[in-house]
Amino acid sequence: MQDRDLKFSDWPMFDHIMEKHPDICRRLLEVVLGMPVAAVENITAERTILPRLGSHGVRLDVIMHAGGVAYDVEMQCYSRGKLGRRMRYNQSSMDSLALKPGEDYDRLPQSFIVFICTFDPFEHELPVYTFDMICDESAHVSLDHGFKWVVLNASAWRSLPAGELKDLLHYIQEQSVSDDRLVNDIATAVEEANDDAAWRQEGLAMITLEEDLRAQARMMKEAALEQGLAEGRAEGRAEGLAEGRTEGVQQGEERMAALVAFLLEHGRSDDALAAASDPARRADLLEECGLYS
Repeated sequence: MQDRDLKFSDWPMFDHIMEKHPDICRRLLEVVLGMPVAAVENITAERTILPRLGSHGVRLDVIMHAGGVAYDVEMQCYSRGKLGRRMRYNQSSMDSLALKPGEDYDRLPQSFIVFICTFDPFEHELPVYTFDMICDESAHVSLDHGFKWVVLNASAWRSLPAGELKDLLHYIQEQSVSDDRLVNDIATAVEEANDDAAWRQEGLAMITLEEDLRAQARMMKEAALEQGLAEGRAEGRAEGLAEGRTEGVQQGEERMAALVAFLLEHGRSDDALAAASDPARRADLLEECGLYS
């Protein structure tokens, strides 16, 4: 494990800062969304949601409420693919917890999902992608669905006009500290967190474990693709086999990530390590945690 300081874009640091510094969390939302945000409350980092027993679980980086509005903020340093479908599942998982039995749908809170990416997930070179639902037939029809999704591409910070959002994305992408007050406060909080050597090492260990799991998943994916192509050539259906195996491996990778997050959240680091190395133990833990799809 490499000994280094954690960056704000590293998920343990991001979750820590957002959870421990509510005012920074609020101001970041204001800069990202371009609107006032009430004092945040009920901030929870690394929340694992199982919408129902046996369903696919989802790990949310930071969820919170402010003035009756729900927010989910995610930091992404690598592409996991199918971002739109992931945002849809995040939205449905949040909504599944929002209403008590018998409550009317008008009690469903307004919500925002924000993904901050250090890469361009859509490859259109935009720094900000905002998604809303509109009527194809008439822009004058309002669905009043009450949610909005925003994806930030920090790698395109240069294309933004001078201002707080440009400074924030520049810092996230390159750790460049400017005169911006929010950026300075984040940088100070990051430095203070890194001064806690024990916490920093724990965060690095979690990142290392996640990187090892991704590397293992990539090798499995490459092996599956090679095997699928070989079988496909023999049977004349290489493309279908390759796609099927790739999809299966990706689903397995997502389940594994959710399992590790759940175990770490509940202080079960030994089980997380066992899940990474012991297929039989991994299967038992997936079943125990209800993460089989």
